[in-house]
Amino acid sequence: MVRRNLLSLMACWVITHASCLLAQGVMDNDGYAQLSPIDGTVVLNEFRSSRVPGDFCLKFNIIHKPRRGESAAPITGTLWASWANGGPRLRIEVIGSDNTTPTHFLAIKNPQQTQVWFAAKNQSAQVATDGNQSGILAPGLLLTAFDLQMPFTHWDNTHYVSTERSRGRPVHFYSATNIPTASPAKVKFGIDRSYRALTEATYYDSTDRVIRLMQIEDFAKVDEQWMISTCSVRDESTRDVDTLKITEAAVRLKLPNEIFEPESLGTPAAPLSAEQFKPL
Repeated sequence: MVRRNLLSLMACWVITHASCLLAQGVMDNDGYAQLSPIDGTVVLNEFRSSRVPGDFCLKFNIIHKPRRGESAAPITGTLWASWANGGPRLRIEVIGSDNTTPTHFLAIKNPQQTQVWFAAKNQSAQVATDGNQSGILAPGLLLTAFDLQMPFTHWDNTHYVSTERSRGRPVHFYSATNIPTASPAKVKFGIDRSYRALTEATYYDSTDRVIRLMQIEDFAKVDEQWMISTCSVRDESTRDVDTLKITEAAVRLKLPNEIFEPESLGTPAAPLSAEQFKPL
């Protein structure tokens, strides 16, 4: 009886495993099973709905590295993050290397709304529109609020492309098309097959030319929570690079809603105590 039960369980496993492989489709040259359109949508929806438990606050610096010449002085900033209406909301405050007036950004991304506001200190918030320079985090940088918000992961016209090896790991790639006349025209982004985390994003113009590459360089663990610790953005025309490094993190917070209201954007958010942060 025991032998029969074991054989039955083994048969069930083989059938189930084979069914999964058939649903995923053919193998590529690296031996990675390709997802079916249905499975590709499931993976994408799981990624869109995933979140870090609780709210969190990050301190970071950004270094601009031109292709030729010396790297610029670091620019510092703080990012607050929460979750509402099925998507993330971010508040970003950046101070330039010369301690100029800080600029504040608010980015919201959910199934109902994707929007970015910006405001200088003591000024009213304005909506960032495509084609203007309001989304640049600070003068001299490549990184924009768009790069941190990553709205392309929620664009309607998004479909699974393939599963490929990228920097030694299997990654599901998706192609997301922007609304007409907007820039970038298209973004191809990758989701790690095992960890369901964003790994990279390539921006294209309307002629299908690569204009920018964003890569997640490293992860770190804070209070048993994994998060992005380093990412980079490279401009393909100049080959200049910006590197963002998280230096401290406070996790599992409960942040007040007013931090994420456009009306409060011109006023600096109340800082957290130093004891709440842990170095990365």
